[in-house]
Amino acid sequence: MVRTARSGRALDCRGADAGPAERNLAYLAATAYGDTAGWPPGFAVEIDKRIPVGGGLGGGSADAGAVLRALNALNPQPLPARQLLSIGARLGADIPFLASNACLALAWGHGDRFLSLPALPRRDVVLLVPPFGVSTADAYAWVSTARADSRSEAAAVEFTDLASWDRIAQVAANDFEPVVAERHPQITALVATLNHAGASIARLSGSGSTVFGVFEDEPDDFAVALMTGGPDVCAIRTRTARRVEDVELTE
Repeated sequence: MVRTARSGRALDCRGADAGPAERNLAYLAATAYGDTAGWPPGFAVEIDKRIPVGGGLGGGSADAGAVLRALNALNPQPLPARQLLSIGARLGADIPFLASNACLALAWGHGDRFLSLPALPRRDVVLLVPPFGVSTADAYAWVSTARADSRSEAAAVEFTDLASWDRIAQVAANDFEPVVAERHPQITALVATLNHAGASIARLSGSGSTVFGVFEDEPDDFAVALMTGGPDVCAIRTRTARRVEDVELTE
């Protein structure tokens, strides 16, 4: 929940240890919005955090994107969409997308440039969360080192490659996956488990440590239990999005 205030800046984050408020992306997003728009004079943000911290699921970035959208909806003189995305880009490469109304997009640059694409049919998704997190800073360092040691070039992705789930399955890749799996072999095992269970796409999510599987047919509870590979891995069911919900204004 996001509230405006006559003075003061506050953030209450429940459900997970997300660190000091002043370093929380949602707090930083609200501060950046206020500094850019000259409004509001103060704010209070409440977060009930359910997305695992350090799992590569973009939970902190999603919080920041939601705060930007909420403040813009509350603002009597809302900022243009382009300016809102620019604020997000200063905080993180994935925040502009998460501050937009798009549920599928092809992004490049620092994330502030992206092409919104039509939503694809819903698919069931299983997230496998291992008992460890991965530092985003470490993951980027590992990728940087791997790229310096390799002369291979990344394959280009066209927007037509994202026109169907079948096309996405052919090009889906994550540069973080091999370098993270090298240090955490359980990642490779979890990806293989999802593939064996019938996932059309199975990859590391972001910089990890969560692994996701996209399923055309919903797996049953027994199949999901087998995917975890043991009691130390948490399985979360979800689905892909067809639309982004509008900001709901309350009294």
